[in-house]
Amino acid sequence: MKSVKETAFYSEVRKELHLPYATVYFFDHFLVSEINADVLFTWELAKPIINEATTFYGNTGEKIIYISNRINSYTVKAVDWLLFIKYSFKLAGYAIISRDERGARSAVFESLFIPTKFKVFYDFIDAMQWAATIQLPGDKIAR
Repeated sequence: MKSVKETAFYSEVRKELHLPYATVYFFDHFLVSEINADVLFTWELAKPIINEATTFYGNTGEKIIYISNRINSYTVKAVDWLLFIKYSFKLAGYAIISRDERGARSAVFESLFIPTKFKVFYDFIDAMQWAATIQLPGDKIAR
């Protein structure tokens, strides 16, 4: 698996957010996070990403597609996804790019807490193509 920086799509990044525990790449219609190794990714760590995404995209998530590029091994506190609902934050879609079957199984468990379109991929290009097919609220036609 490759970082976004190692792909031909890096030139399409509109903004990069560098945090002590992650790098986030903002594209026109989706964002890609790469969480650092050995991090316990919680609601508290997600909030700066959410705040930046809502400002960058100008909405509360309903038009945001989030792709988690899991190039590193880290842990997600899945139950914290319930806080997204509590604070009325909704994603248009959520994808995980997994390194292996074990990671994919963990992702499926995580999806139980996420009330949105969800899919697991093993390839960055496939995840980007999927993101392009999601009909966003207010769009007259799919991208």
